[in-house]
Amino acid sequence: MREEEIEKLRGVVRDCVSKHLYSSAIFFADKVAALTNDPADVYMQAQALFLGRHYRRAFHLLNASKIVLRDLRFRYLAAKCLEELKEWEQCLSML
Repeated sequence: MREEEIEKLRGVVRDCVSKHLYSSAIFFADKVAALTNDPADVYMQAQALFLGRHYRRAFHLLNASKIVLRDLRFRYLAAKCLEELKEWEQCLSML
């Protein structure tokens, strides 16, 4: 897929999030992340999952990416997921 098509899909994800259409945002973010495997797209997918209240799925996505150990955005979102899941010890260790 060409970069401009992927950028359009990213725009669709952002548009869905801005309209609180989280299920649609999750769907399109999953497609973008699968096509690119770019950390920014994985983060966008995790954010959509978080906003859609799929906290465990978002945490596992972030944790599986291994970027959570290096990127503070990933770590903070993973900790927010754990907070919502009431996994306090894991949340503290993530921070």
